[in-house]
Amino acid sequence: MRPRHIVTVAALAAALVAVPTVVVLATHPGVASDAAATAAEQAARITAAQVRELRHTPDQVLTGVVGADVSGAVPFAYAGDSITARPGSWLRQLAADGTDTGVRAVGGYAHSGYRTDQVIARMPVVSGADVLVVELGTNDVNQAVATDRIVRNIDTLVAAQDAPHVLLVAAPPSNHTSSLWGVDRRTGNRVLDVALAADAQAHGWSYTDPFAADREADDSWVPGTTSDGIHPTTAANVAIAREFASAIRSAAGVSDGSGGAGTGTGTSTGDTSVTEASATNG
Repeated sequence: MRPRHIVTVAALAAALVAVPTVVVLATHPGVASDAAATAAEQAARITAAQVRELRHTPDQVLTGVVGADVSGAVPFAYAGDSITARPGSWLRQLAADGTDTGVRAVGGYAHSGYRTDQVIARMPVVSGADVLVVELGTNDVNQAVATDRIVRNIDTLVAAQDAPHVLLVAAPPSNHTSSLWGVDRRTGNRVLDVALAADAQAHGWSYTDPFAADREADDSWVPGTTSDGIHPTTAANVAIAREFASAIRSAAGVSDGSGGAGTGTGTSTGDTSVTEASATNG
């Protein structure tokens, strides 16, 4: 046999041996089964971690009238998450403020860790509110809810109320760039903020970022304004509360004569239930 033929035959023989081996390794039932089991175990661990995180969120709830009845104050309703519900929040600061803030919460619902759909399910219809303040969405972002779905939920919530004015609130800054649901919370909040501003403009509502003074250029918190990277400190909420009050008055069309510049950017014109603990979700 000529040398050229010997090389050709040897190469063919090697190929015939090698190809079946690769195929067998790739399709062997034991290998596929082990890979599937590993993936299932990993998914189960992630799910368990998600459940633990949600259960760790304290049952902080704020509902009904908040604060004293002040003559001439703009009555507003609120729908929010922990930014509104937790101890030391902007809404609690307004209620505790000894000065005339020019606004008063006449009802609503806020719950730590809740998504927009969860608040919708529990939000009462609030009568007598001139402005509806919607501070929601960051927990949806954390749990990988699509931005357009969040906006639709907010529109649904607004449609169920009869307040003549609506104020959408920007998602707060975040020091967290990951979540158990596989999203970048900081980037997700930024995307949501753009969508909320556009939704407010489309409906002739107002939009405000009361956290602007505490927001770094990269959408993280200014050092010293948060203790957990998600929520503002009680001290930071003192100034944030004033921004909320100013934006509410602006949304209602009331001239801002009681502190702080109006921050609304719209283009058109009871009792409380509280459980105090720290939260890891919004």
